[in-house]
Amino acid sequence: MRIAPLAGLAILTAQTAAAELSDNHELTVALDWSLTDASSALGAWTDGRFGKLRYDSNGSTAETTRLALEYKGQIAPALFAHAVLDYVDDAIVKAGLTEAYLEWRPLPSGSNRHRYRFGAFYPAFSLENSGLAWESPYSRSFSAVNAWLGEEIRPVGAEWQLGRPIGPEGSPHELGASVGFFYGNDPAGTLLFWRGWSVHDRQTRLNERLPLAPLTLSGPAGPFTVERKLDPIAEIDDRPGFYAGGEWSYARKARLSLAFYDNRADPNAFRDGQWAWGTRFWHLGAQVLLPGDVGLVVQRMRGDTDWLIFVTSQGTTTPMTALATDEFDASFVLLSKVFGGRHRLSLRRDDFDLWRPGQLEVDHGDAATVAYGYTINPKLELRLEWLEIDSTRDIWPMFYGQTTRRQKESLAQIGFRLVLFDSTE
Repeated sequence: MRIAPLAGLAILTAQTAAAELSDNHELTVALDWSLTDASSALGAWTDGRFGKLRYDSNGSTAETTRLALEYKGQIAPALFAHAVLDYVDDAIVKAGLTEAYLEWRPLPSGSNRHRYRFGAFYPAFSLENSGLAWESPYSRSFSAVNAWLGEEIRPVGAEWQLGRPIGPEGSPHELGASVGFFYGNDPAGTLLFWRGWSVHDRQTRLNERLPLAPLTLSGPAGPFTVERKLDPIAEIDDRPGFYAGGEWSYARKARLSLAFYDNRADPNAFRDGQWAWGTRFWHLGAQVLLPGDVGLVVQRMRGDTDWLIFVTSQGTTTPMTALATDEFDASFVLLSKVFGGRHRLSLRRDDFDLWRPGQLEVDHGDAATVAYGYTINPKLELRLEWLEIDSTRDIWPMFYGQTTRRQKESLAQIGFRLVLFDSTE
């Protein structure tokens, strides 16, 4: 409940700012609160443990999980600004920006609609996280695919988007394309390897350092522990990365997208206590409105990451010349149905893998999520959720002193999303 005083300050600040805003500017402040009951022998990864859940297993806990301030504004006839300020209790630095960018929307030339983004933003990979401040409207916890995007993928650069209708005038078919060039994201893949895939609602803020589980290693004087922190959005090798994608959509009934991402990081580069990881992946997503107004969302990610094998002894870190390449694959299928305009039931199944071909099963498992949402009024929503993760990791016994390779973790939570302030009302 430590966030409560800040919530009051946020409302006062928002009201003061709103008095100065014109109709071209929007400011929203939202608070997430949850009563959680976690079951895990591994602890919360946000506490520097090696579990896949955001919460530990110390019984039922009341948590104010997030305070988000989202600003959208038109600052010139074709120039827009977007920023999201995020405050959470389970972080070393409690407050920070998750996104901050300018968007230029020039007047259409014929059927083509161009958009340009400059700053720090999420690429348009997620078909799940379409809500306020990159939240999911389906469940409190994100899928493994999108939880990882929220953890380690946040380009800082420029993006071009193109959209145009195809077919005769009035056709519901539309094609889209996007290309982005960016700096940062050089350590992307580090958290995925050392902690594995996860299912949660935590987003990394710009310049945030996340805790990694301490390594237990052997040295000349016996076993010792290495404490670690990670900034997944950092720039290490001064080389730009890129991504590109295409999309087809049919009215509001179907959407298909394909994208490729490459951070072009040099695994030999080292800066501020971090190594770069060369990470690439393909992303495929589909969203379809099925009969009975049942929504279907499917996403799959397949890629690999190169990193430098190193030997650590007390006081020194010595890189070896060999690179390790680990491959990863994750997907989910989500079904969602709205009843009576206020009730939403969502079911999701996740499957994930991370392995070194012929050598190591780094992370393998699946997760099941059942979520229910009830819109009490336009500013208050109730959310219930249950999820279970079943996973196997070879590196638990190797580095973290666990006696078993397989673990089951589960989480039940009751939550509320309260819109504290909305300048459009």
